[in-house]
Amino acid sequence: MKTAIDKSIGSLKTLTIEGKPGGPAVVLFHGYGADASDLMPMAEMMNLSSEVTWVFPNAPHEVIIAPGFYGRAWYQIDSKRLEAAMVRGEPLDMSQTIPPGLESARRAATSLYDQLQKDHSTVVIGGFSQGAMLATDLALNHNKKPAGLVILSGTLINQPQWQSVVAKSSGLSFFQSHGKNDALLGFEQAEALNSFLSDAGLHGDFYAFSGGHEIPAKVIEKMGQFIRSRVTQKR
Repeated sequence: MKTAIDKSIGSLKTLTIEGKPGGPAVVLFHGYGADASDLMPMAEMMNLSSEVTWVFPNAPHEVIIAPGFYGRAWYQIDSKRLEAAMVRGEPLDMSQTIPPGLESARRAATSLYDQLQKDHSTVVIGGFSQGAMLATDLALNHNKKPAGLVILSGTLINQPQWQSVVAKSSGLSFFQSHGKNDALLGFEQAEALNSFLSDAGLHGDFYAFSGGHEIPAKVIEKMGQFIRSRVTQKR
């Protein structure tokens, strides 16, 4: 595996593992409180062709995740509301919520995606948690659809706006995974997201696992199989 380099793509800073010029690319957006390096080990674990370029964007906003510890975020979250829901044992339903800063995050992600679409034959996008929500939002709103969408422990947000555009994504292939015991983003809402996408004509594989808000080895294996199938497709 090649060494990752710091590279600005569109308006975002990234860690990028360069593959074949003009070949396929995979973009993975990290979750809230992490950074560009968080998902990077997946590139080696999936053992895909060296022709694939891996792009790990760094979110623009710095957030405090614990006293003295900082991470990055694509947009702000209502942490008090989220914590209260977890205390009640009722994962938060965010389906009708437009998170503050989502549109700004979409613009930044779009600038990166547009550049990659110019430079690469095939582009797969995805992410974990907040990054999965951003990737889904980008895929549904962009006129040029990705070769595939990866949704790791995401949830349904912004439903009224997504409902107005989702029909344009009919036929898009996606891979979704979620822990049945996820206390942060409930499994029921992941199922709602899956139904929302499937009902609109998107084709997805939903892998449910007996865990929480995480990415177990089996998910990485299945995700690798999905990405491999998409980057080898002729478009």
